[in-house]
Amino acid sequence: MEEQQPKKQRIIEDNNRMSQLPDNLLGIILSFLTMREAVRTSVLSTRWRYLWTTSLSNLNFDVDNMLDTKQCSVTCNNTMFSCDQLYSFRRKRMIAFLNSVHHFLLHLNSDLKVEKLKVYFSFCHDEYGSYLDQWIKFAISRGIEELDLGLLENSFFHAPGNDELYDFPCDILLCDDGTARGIRSSLKCLRLAYCNLAPSFLGLNTLTTLDLMGVNLKSDENLQCLLSNCCVLEWLGLYECKNINHLVIRHPLCHRLKYLSVCDCFNLGVIEINGIDLEKFEYNAYFTINLLFNNVPQLKTIYSDRRRVGEGMVWTLSRLPIVLPQLETLLLPCSCYLEAGIMPERLPTFPNLKNLSIIEIARFKRELLWIATLLKASPSLQILELHLCTYDDVEEPREIRKPPMFPHDHLKEVVITGMRGYLSEIEIAIYLLNNAMTLDRMEIDPR
Repeated sequence: MEEQQPKKQRIIEDNNRMSQLPDNLLGIILSFLTMREAVRTSVLSTRWRYLWTTSLSNLNFDVDNMLDTKQCSVTCNNTMFSCDQLYSFRRKRMIAFLNSVHHFLLHLNSDLKVEKLKVYFSFCHDEYGSYLDQWIKFAISRGIEELDLGLLENSFFHAPGNDELYDFPCDILLCDDGTARGIRSSLKCLRLAYCNLAPSFLGLNTLTTLDLMGVNLKSDENLQCLLSNCCVLEWLGLYECKNINHLVIRHPLCHRLKYLSVCDCFNLGVIEINGIDLEKFEYNAYFTINLLFNNVPQLKTIYSDRRRVGEGMVWTLSRLPIVLPQLETLLLPCSCYLEAGIMPERLPTFPNLKNLSIIEIARFKRELLWIATLLKASPSLQILELHLCTYDDVEEPREIRKPPMFPHDHLKEVVITGMRGYLSEIEIAIYLLNNAMTLDRMEIDPR
């Protein structure tokens, strides 16, 4: 007992010392905790009881923060539930979540500025959408700068149909000309997942980042209306978005846009970019997308993942040098087998390409010497990365092939990962060693 008393005394003294710190420093400490942990500090002492109500500017409403362990752990895949029991559980879980958020918001200090609101919970149907509307209004009125709504939990529900999605309340945000009833927004970042977005007006003139995942945009016209309100937008991401066929970004629309990512928007057939200062473009597609570039002199980095490997990549390599001769960085997934059979002997020249990364996505027989054709078309290349997919196969014995010498005068760095010692890998490595005239570094990693 005599040994424990000093230790207990030290703990009390340490706690008292922390409690003597000014509120702004304690608020910074609380900002490094989860919301649930921050709220639990209210039991430490009278000084800490309401401190969290004036300190939590980043609000994260998800199951970990708002529900107990039992409500978090049970999923719709649990075979112990009948359909009626599952519906009852889902309803009770939703009501518990709504009540928890409501109770939390009631305790926040009326002067607290909210910087970020994140909601990650399944809002299928629009039955409880009015509650979410109120949370968004609350956050907008508190000067929120980042809004993140992820309305489908990965492990709980199937992807909803368009008629089941939450309708984002566009009328909440006030337009600059005052024609719409709403709240003037200071939003800089908006991320939406699995909802309907069909704006007739939006006060998003302060928005710099817009990320949409699984969002039903209703029509090309709605998307154009949305983008026309985003005059200072710098980052745009469209992932698995529905009901867009033709994406047009033309000056003066989004003239400040620097980064554009378009991934798996299944109905999308045309992307047209004209007269803006775009710097980086990423697109993933299972089907052919017609890319139309005009007057985009700053576009120097492209990530191209055409899921129809082979012909899709050959199209990319044949088209990009013509429409984007200024391209400096290119990342290409490929099969390393299909390309070998259809790659033309000559490609158009990438006059300014300096960084090339090739990622193999096939797990069967590979052929790599076609890469030499691409290297010949890239006279300014300085860095080459080959990320190969490991596989197990039995090769038939044959001699090492040696393609004709072709000097690559600027290639200084080569990185090859996933190398297992197959003949095709050895052939391309020998080719690079023999033809990279100014090679400084070559790294081979079997991992």
